[in-house]
Amino acid sequence: MSKKKSFALGFGAACLCFIVIYNIRIGLNLLNGVIPVDKKISIIEKLIDENYVEDVSQEELKEYIYAGYVAGLGDKYSTYMTAEEFKSFKESLNGSYSGIGIQVSLTEDKNMKVEDVYSGSPAEKAGLLQGDIIYSVGDIEINDENSYYDAVSFIKTSGEAFNIKGRHSDGSEFSVMTSSEDIDVPSVCYTMLEGNLGYVRITEFEANTAEQFDEAVEALEGMGGLIIDLRNNPGGFLTTVNDIADTILPEGTITYIEYKSGEKKYYDSDESCLDLPIAVLVNGSSASASEVLTGAIKDYGAGTIVGTTTYGKGVVQDSYALSDGSCVKLTVAKYYTPNGICIQGEGIDPDVEVFAPESFTLPSVTDSKAEPDVENDTQLKKAVEVLG
Repeated sequence: MSKKKSFALGFGAACLCFIVIYNIRIGLNLLNGVIPVDKKISIIEKLIDENYVEDVSQEELKEYIYAGYVAGLGDKYSTYMTAEEFKSFKESLNGSYSGIGIQVSLTEDKNMKVEDVYSGSPAEKAGLLQGDIIYSVGDIEINDENSYYDAVSFIKTSGEAFNIKGRHSDGSEFSVMTSSEDIDVPSVCYTMLEGNLGYVRITEFEANTAEQFDEAVEALEGMGGLIIDLRNNPGGFLTTVNDIADTILPEGTITYIEYKSGEKKYYDSDESCLDLPIAVLVNGSSASASEVLTGAIKDYGAGTIVGTTTYGKGVVQDSYALSDGSCVKLTVAKYYTPNGICIQGEGIDPDVEVFAPESFTLPSVTDSKAEPDVENDTQLKKAVEVLG
């Protein structure tokens, strides 16, 4: 036998042996309960195709694979967002969106209910009111969860005028024409209370919140003290809260964050500050960026914290946009107060602890005019006393 033929036979036998060994290894892995990820997905996909009784959306299944992978971190702040979810997320943080200026909810009986109407919005001009039930938007009849979300999406994306039908809370029915436009969502409202005390409520730290806060302070010129209401504020942009803190605090560190690598990034305030008595209202739903501002004011002794212990979110997320429009949001750092305290899982205790009545709810914010209920709001009443 020639050397060339002998080599070919030997090489072929080696390849055959490799294939057999590889297949045996896969077989042993399957017997041992170990299945390669791609094979396991194929098995599950085949089981669904052959057995699942309802219609299947392959695109939705794939999205849940990505969402599940990130969820495997066990971190409630790290998430995967579809392209549509990421778009809505960016709109919410930018403080503006395309729509008619209403907040809606899906009721238990699958109706669209108007929770709030923004001042000066197309919805207000069309006569929509808080408490209205909407039957239809354009050609979309609202009778289940899918049609509800279809209607919400239509309102945001429609480039033409459309009809809305429904009934007011008094039982009278309505049919109005309106159209979507860019809506600036108020995140700051303010008023002057008795005793020459300024009251500023911040509902979220969005891209345009610092500008709204500056407008509020300017409008309250001459106030003898300031109450900053951060109750139910879930947070927002770190850059935004630091801009606001810079307006309030003297020169020094506002906060610093520390990354996985050990790198630290500092956010500082300049020497200009609000030179007047300050009280900050917080509760268990004051989180993240709200706690950055609260912690800095407390560490500097620049104000009195009134209310209940804050939420305790001392971590920072970054969003990584993917080429298909989706996004992965990951916890990338921890933040610290000026005194080097990380409040993750702990929260910030108030200087003066006051609980709100169980039946008390904060009013909605639909424009820059605040309407606080000083008489029934025990926490606000205490803040007034502290500054009085």
